[in-house]
Amino acid sequence: MAITGFYIKVNGINIYCETNNAPDDKATIICLHTAGRENRQYHDMMNIFADKYKMISFDMPAHGKSWPLPGNKVINNYKDYGKFVWSVIQELGVDNPIVIGCSMGGNIVYHIAQEYPVRAIVSMQGSDYTPTIDERILELLNHPYVSCQHSHLEFSECLIGKATTQERRDFILWGVMSEIGITKQGDLTQYNGFDVRDKMDKVTCPTLVIHGLDDQIATEEMAKATIARITNCKKLVYKPIPDYGHFILVENPEKVCEYMDEFILQLN
Repeated sequence: MAITGFYIKVNGINIYCETNNAPDDKATIICLHTAGRENRQYHDMMNIFADKYKMISFDMPAHGKSWPLPGNKVINNYKDYGKFVWSVIQELGVDNPIVIGCSMGGNIVYHIAQEYPVRAIVSMQGSDYTPTIDERILELLNHPYVSCQHSHLEFSECLIGKATTQERRDFILWGVMSEIGITKQGDLTQYNGFDVRDKMDKVTCPTLVIHGLDDQIATEEMAKATIARITNCKKLVYKPIPDYGHFILVENPEKVCEYMDEFILQLN
């Protein structure tokens, strides 16, 4: 697996990025991680696409190996999150990117498609509306007497699909145990407040929706409701995947890459 890590400075913040060094003559794919996690989630997909598509993933501020905002602050609303993602893309010098994301990242790609010029988007376990987190949980995520990591282990495990291998299940749960309380609080605050339903007619770029059906928080009903509001899209593809869940990019990267390859090959 040939993955290269490097830093860029975005709005004064040191941001850690990784790439699979693939040729970029066909497409460059920008990858957004899930809430609280970091870009290692994309390693398997980077390996699968090593000779086909250039993939660049990065850790958002306060995630993984990236620095937080000044004063050890985090981003806690989707509009600022989207602005920062676009600033990263500009700093990387990528034109006409395909932007993909899962969970929180799967939400944000809809906002990015509404506001910024992208070639296409891929939403995994995403929705245009997620009022799904109890406010009391958000308050406790950064409480000094609460372990964010331990309190989310069982919750995260119940979101994993039944067909996921033990090795990949272990990696997902290790990600939970590596989370930072204030970072997860910021991510879930924006996830809980995410609502771009009134702008879904602005999503005009080709859109691929991949959805693991075993997901208990981003449900199939939410995905279908979102798809129904994408009314002006040039190309819309929906790919449900039975027996896999919320972390579909880690649980079944082979199937995700298969669907993405089919989709990208059909882009103009």
